[in-house]
Amino acid sequence: MRVLYVGNFNEKSNGARFYDSNRKLANGFIRNGHQVYQFSDRDIARASTWFGSRKFGILPANLRLIEIARNFWPDILVIGHADPIFATTLKKIRKTVPHIKIAAYNFDALWHQDNVNRITDHADEADAVFITTAGEPLQQFARKRNVVSFFPNLVDISIDTVRAFENPAPEHRLFYGMGNALPDSERYNVASQILDKFGDETVEILGMRGKRPTSGIDYQRRLANARMGLNLSQGESEGYPLYSSDRVSQYTGNGLMTLVHRRTGYDRIFKEDEFVFYNDFNELLKKIEYYNLHDDEAREIAENGWRRSHEIFNERLVAKYIEEVTFREALSEDYQWPTEFYSA
Repeated sequence: MRVLYVGNFNEKSNGARFYDSNRKLANGFIRNGHQVYQFSDRDIARASTWFGSRKFGILPANLRLIEIARNFWPDILVIGHADPIFATTLKKIRKTVPHIKIAAYNFDALWHQDNVNRITDHADEADAVFITTAGEPLQQFARKRNVVSFFPNLVDISIDTVRAFENPAPEHRLFYGMGNALPDSERYNVASQILDKFGDETVEILGMRGKRPTSGIDYQRRLANARMGLNLSQGESEGYPLYSSDRVSQYTGNGLMTLVHRRTGYDRIFKEDEFVFYNDFNELLKKIEYYNLHDDEAREIAENGWRRSHEIFNERLVAKYIEEVTFREALSEDYQWPTEFYSA
């Protein structure tokens, strides 16, 4: 099968986002035996003008995508987070390649209206829509043509190469790559409590108190040099089941013992000896303290979570699921995530 994969491959970052989920998913299609043509929409838009302007390169990028579809003759177009690509372009590609199926995906949170708009822009032309949130919030994207489904943040053994649980003496007990959080936000307040209790010699939290976010190999090295990872997403709440940023797959995929709030619903998928779940932030502090003192247990849970993540959330399974749902095929695997479809 020929796959035309349209997404942001972050070429402008010069390799600093090598662990991006787009690359993992593209690898999944390739390892399942498909030919994949990657179209990095933002980078191509920038390259389409003399001055590197994405804004003025959008129209040429859309015209180029139509021409690529005509020449490549794909069986499926997989598109996600591709803001520069018009819905009318997808419609023209359908006319150009009559047999094509279109799968739209999105890794971001549904409480951001701009992200809801992004998904909505392509939902009308898609045969299937995949979102890293489960449950009723998906119904809003259902159309007569499409079905909407959850899909997980994925891991890739060729990208998530660290086994942090094998490090006998990491520099930090806990790592949290928070990004730049607002001072009045939940995660900023929680991170402050952790730092106040354990200190920055024990805990490394990026995005506050002078610690800047990082990326690239430096980010992965920091994962390798920690025992635990706090997975607390911006705006996280019970109303968006199973949502997490891709931080969760970076932590588990690289072998950190991952701390997750029970409200996320991940305890429906992972066992108590694979993730460490907490009900409130007082319990979180107690569990960090406990596993600081019980390193053997922390390493065992980290390894169990790492093994389980690579077993059930790997790039090949996620790519296969997208293919089967988009083509309305019977599911060939006992997928360990919610497989309910939402339709109009």
